[in-house]
Amino acid sequence: MTMTADTPQQSASVSESDKRLRLARKLLAEGPRFAAAALGWQAALLAMAAYAGRDNLDGTTDFKEIAHRLLNERRGNGNAPEWVFSALALADNNARYDWLGRDGISRRLDDVQRLLILVQDIANPPSSADDILRQAWRCMDNGSLAVASEKGWQAALAATKTYADAVGCEYRGEYHFEKATRLLLKDETLRDEVTAGESAASYLRRNASYCVYPKLFPEIVAEDLEAVVNLSRLIQDAIAAMKREAS
Repeated sequence: MTMTADTPQQSASVSESDKRLRLARKLLAEGPRFAAAALGWQAALLAMAAYAGRDNLDGTTDFKEIAHRLLNERRGNGNAPEWVFSALALADNNARYDWLGRDGISRRLDDVQRLLILVQDIANPPSSADDILRQAWRCMDNGSLAVASEKGWQAALAATKTYADAVGCEYRGEYHFEKATRLLLKDETLRDEVTAGESAASYLRRNASYCVYPKLFPEIVAEDLEAVVNLSRLIQDAIAAMKREAS
């Protein structure tokens, strides 16, 4: 049942899932919580349908079965079960069981967004910072600011790892992020832009925490993502220059 590559059917399911998440955010902003939750649940069904290579799923029973297979495959992702539970919570939140407030629905829509990205990553694993940044901008389009921030931070990590690898520097995730940017800062002409990218990445990392979620503003997250885009381009240019000098 593993999704190994995009097919037109799977791409259509992913696209429709994205569309419903975007509409769910719009409805939530306007007030109709039940409708927003229902659309979030539909988006989750479509995400699992894409993973299963099907047009759609037949409700909760189908969703649980396919999600169980997904979780077995992705045992290394400790957060995936939480995302599945969030989708099921959206399914249960209706006029009869009105137990999720606006913020609760918003957070669970974020988890469905994460679930959809996981399904896409199974088919086409991101291979560069640019790939991850494209995911971040798609999350921005859907109003998932916390998830966009997560992806922005991950993109910054991926970009600086590429640079660390190119110069032969040890790099093990976020613990070496600052070390890699310090290497870039040795070029005085890049100081302002590298510092801006480093600061933006740190803000995106902080934004990804739920504790600051209500304080996020789209324009600020977008500015920080643009700074990470610029940092990634600077790194690509620096690596290209190194290769030219070595040849």
